[in-house]
Amino acid sequence: MHTHETPATDHDRQRPAPVGRTADRHDGRGPRTPGSLQGTLGNTAVTRMITVSRMMTEDEFKQSSKRTGGKRNASEISKVDEALRAFYALPDAGEAARWYALRDIVRACEAYVSHKPEGGRRVAGVERLKGEAEGAQAELDASAVFRGLLTEVDRMVTANEDPDMDVRLPAGEAQKASQKMSGPAFTTLVDGLIRDLGELRGNEGLPGETRAVIDELMAVVGLVTVKQYPRGGMPGMKLTSAADQDPAFTFNVDTQARGGTSFMLGHVAHELTHVAAHQAFGSSPVMELVRAGATDAQVTALAEERRDALAGLRRALGGGAGFSDFQQRMLEEKLVYGGAGGKLKKYADSFAAAGKITPEQQAQLIAWDAAAGPASGTLVEYDTVINQMLVYLHLWETDQNHPFYVELRAAAQVAFDRRSQARAATAQAAGNNP
Repeated sequence: MHTHETPATDHDRQRPAPVGRTADRHDGRGPRTPGSLQGTLGNTAVTRMITVSRMMTEDEFKQSSKRTGGKRNASEISKVDEALRAFYALPDAGEAARWYALRDIVRACEAYVSHKPEGGRRVAGVERLKGEAEGAQAELDASAVFRGLLTEVDRMVTANEDPDMDVRLPAGEAQKASQKMSGPAFTTLVDGLIRDLGELRGNEGLPGETRAVIDELMAVVGLVTVKQYPRGGMPGMKLTSAADQDPAFTFNVDTQARGGTSFMLGHVAHELTHVAAHQAFGSSPVMELVRAGATDAQVTALAEERRDALAGLRRALGGGAGFSDFQQRMLEEKLVYGGAGGKLKKYADSFAAAGKITPEQQAQLIAWDAAAGPASGTLVEYDTVINQMLVYLHLWETDQNHPFYVELRAAAQVAFDRRSQARAATAQAAGNNP
């Protein structure tokens, strides 16, 4: 999974009775669970009625898909019948359940047609149903579908189930739903995620290290001027202002919500850390986690320190005691991503080819990559994954005495202090003493 974007070309019949849904409420006491958080995403205290245009009933479909002569023998067509019947049998469910049911109709229709190359009246009826199901799915509130899928993934994570193994592929479906949102709706959704991350500071059980990090991230939110579904590139944060302009960033949001709310808020924390670190270190558009003007020797020492911290976290994680298989996998992925080799050079070459950095900046970054050796990824993604995992563990309600949590908080404090010191030095160098 890539969360730091590389440059790309510049830049998306009656149904069951509708039901109104209200967001879960929280009284401000104690931690907010992922379920209570996601209910507010861009939709605080809003009730929305679920509606969809008329789609043919099962009887009407059977009439439209008879064979020539009026007969309709059961065959592969029965799978389409079953999917349509399941849709109309839904209780007063949310948009996510309807999304799944309509998707199943479309898939059943596609499977039938693919086995009937000869065409015919029955195929025409199936294709008509497919079109109606696609139209009905397009009319669903994509934001409500996304939130509903988050709710379901949150439930699985809480129950120690593995969302990656769910045959319904909720993460991929959430991503598809997000692609159907209008620009303003998508921005509203992301603004809700950012707000919910900030509101974690109201949790009494939030570790001090995490609270300090979130304070730091909320201070740079105003620099993120565009929040959008990735267009022509990978998800991540990108500096979009020129060197002589006030800093402005575009957030290309990863909506493949593998871990539900914890994944989404962790992703927001990861990307906002790129912004905060860029401002602290005075770095290039690559957003390297190195203070401007650092020597190769300083970079070598920094990379080794971060490499050792990641190794300590791996040891503390051990066999994953205290975590589900899914949570263990998510943490292992972050530990690998935060320190992979060759990453800074890769970004430097890509940004230089796109004209986003100067040849001098490219040469400096390549020299730092060499100085860091196999730990060059720590010069780009170390702080981001540390903060991301802080959010994960808080939302998973992990025991703060767990060895991994203790190690993570210590690493987060060291990284936070380094950014704070760099921020003060950068401000002083610019003549803006705090």
